Amino acid sequence: MTTEIVKSREIAVAAAVAGAALTGITLAGDVHRTNGKLSGRKGKAAKNHPPAGLEYKPADAQTLFATLEQHQREKEGWDRSMSATLALLKQAHNMLEQAETRIFEQEQRICQLEKVATTDELTGLLNRRGFYDAFSGEIERCNRGLVQSGLLVLIDLDNFKMINDTYGHLAGDAALRLVARTLKTEIRAMDSAARLGGDEFVLLLSHTSKRDAASRAQTIGWKLNNLSLAWYGEEIPVRASLGLKDFRAGDKAEMIFNAADAGLYEQKESRKGSRESSRTVLNDPLTEEQSVTA
Repeated sequence: MTTEIVKSREIAVAAAVAGAALTGITLAGDVHRTNGKLSGRKGKAAKNHPPAGLEYKPADAQTLFATLEQHQREKEGWDRSMSATLALLKQAHNMLEQAETRIFEQEQRICQLEKVATTDELTGLLNRRGFYDAFSGEIERCNRGLVQSGLLVLIDLDNFKMINDTYGHLAGDAALRLVARTLKTEIRAMDSAARLGGDEFVLLLSHTSKRDAASRAQTIGWKLNNLSLAWYGEEIPVRASLGLKDFRAGDKAEMIFNAADAGLYEQKESRKGSRESSRTVLNDPLTEEQSVTA
């Protein structure tokens, strides 16, 4: 008798035994029928003469049933293990997605906070902190040879107090915003414009020659001193003084700023008492002399 036939008979008997144990059906009829099919006998002959090697023994049936139960338990255990593993993987994936979302939101929030920390709320220009960060970075780039020399332009409004006292602080704020918009339109993307506080502004003209920078500063000064703020049917003139100082590799930011501030003070003193709305006096960084723009 071949191995395949023996296995087939063992499976047939095991199935019959398992079925009887699970459903409470008598095993005898199934065993008789199975014997008949396997031995070729019918009726009592099949009952009295089971196939060779398939004589029914209770101990064998219990062993086979126990084996089937063990196999089923192992299968169910494997299924539970795989289900748990898949659940853990899904949970880990969700946690990673949530973490990535939180990190992105935090990065966005940090960018917003950094922008708020370096932006003047009234005008939208850089504030004092933002300007000093930009200026320090520009000096460093000069020292590394990445950019040419540049020009620092300090700006102070001459009649800002009069605007506040005469027309109110709302008019003063509107004048500051008007100056800020004008400065934005006159600088390049690589340049920086900031409001240091009150009516003080500053421009950082980057990567430019002294001659080009001085020419641009003259144009900016002329435009600032020809501004008029429309305020409830009135036109309020805006006037400003400028102090200039060029810088290059090796210069110190504090020294450059102090020199520009000294030039600004000198120009404001020279303009005191003057009521000419179309004259701007600038310290020319090329000659260190005063030039007049009509």
